Amino acid sequence: MQHKKAAVFILLGQSNAVGHGIPMEEKDIINTPLENVFGLSRKDNQSFDNKELVWSGYTSFGMNLAEEQDNTYSIANCLAALWQNHIDSGNVLGLPDLYIIQIAIGAQGVTDGYMWHPDREKKLVPGKLGTVDISLFPFCEHIFGLLDDSFVKMDIDYEIIGLHWRGGENDVTATDECLSKSLKNIYTKLLDLFNTLLNTPPIVLHKIVCPDRMNDRDPTGKHLANMNYINSVFDMLQKQYENVSIFDVRNAPQYVPNIRGNGLFIKDAVHFTPEVNRWVANHIIKDYE
Repeated sequence: MQHKKAAVFILLGQSNAVGHGIPMEEKDIINTPLENVFGLSRKDNQSFDNKELVWSGYTSFGMNLAEEQDNTYSIANCLAALWQNHIDSGNVLGLPDLYIIQIAIGAQGVTDGYMWHPDREKKLVPGKLGTVDISLFPFCEHIFGLLDDSFVKMDIDYEIIGLHWRGGENDVTATDECLSKSLKNIYTKLLDLFNTLLNTPPIVLHKIVCPDRMNDRDPTGKHLANMNYINSVFDMLQKQYENVSIFDVRNAPQYVPNIRGNGLFIKDAVHFTPEVNRWVANHIIKDYE
């Protein structure tokens, strides 16, 4: 008997993986759990002590396993809605059920002092931005380590269609020495963890493309230079790992050169608009198709 098949999408990072600052309109909020899209709720899975994953019908609230900021136009919420809509509309794309894992906390880089740092002391304090304190490397290690058994118990064959990393903005404040000596090694630890636990999934690194925000924070251009260096590390990692690719949101139709925010961001020039995140979600579906 052929097993049921499913797709798994993983979204990791900081505020642009949360969808910070872009609350959903009432009409777009997913209150009723979706029938063909599933997620990991915080109340059932935000722990180092759980022995198995508890999936539930996807809603746009309570599904980010890290920060408590719900009903935003994150890629996760946009993808869930679009995926279910394709299935409800006749599923001409032949999409299987989708399982989403989202782990993101705003303002958190990977360098020393941030919650994504691999050597950080193990902690898990739930809450909103400003209160939440989770050591994200061991937390991912714990959650991903339960994934295989979860699908075995459900008798489902799964395929990870993408692990998307949307983070790194806060690392522009690190020292030159830290970036040059440590950044690539830190990302190598992260990627090696993902590859080991998830059997070398497609990993997508999103380039950081908010130069106006960098110059707002440091008019000397230092943060902008660091942003460009971080992107160069992403390029190096793409060459180092066969399963790593680069995503540049400046390919979106919303991109307009030579204006503040380039048509990609809300007024703060660092967080993507709902339209951009929907475009990214559509791109993920087309790429899977």
